[in-house]
Amino acid sequence: MSEDRLQIDCYMWFHNKYPNLRGLLFHVPNGGSRSKREGAKFKAMGVYPGVSDFLFIYDNKLYCIELKIQKGKQSKVQKKWEDTVLNEGCIYNIVRSQSEFEVLIESILKN
Repeated sequence: MSEDRLQIDCYMWFHNKYPNLRGLLFHVPNGGSRSKREGAKFKAMGVYPGVSDFLFIYDNKLYCIELKIQKGKQSKVQKKWEDTVLNEGCIYNIVRSQSEFEVLIESILKN
């Protein structure tokens, strides 16, 4: 499974299971291939490297969720982002499967 497929599956599960929370879990498109011109435009607009695949705002907290397939590892910029948000009091998680994602979301919602 690719990380893209994992992200789609996790998002669709959340979207369908929790329609009342739509808009609180979202993706910031900061990766992918772009032309130099488009990359420069996105950077000028505030795109920041390493941002988690999902941001989830719930109960006055920001949860940063990085999706990785089983063999996937964080890049240096992803580790830097993790350190940055942890220092600001945010919660950071690495998730490697849809079932892990479901358990994480349900544990957040129970608290």
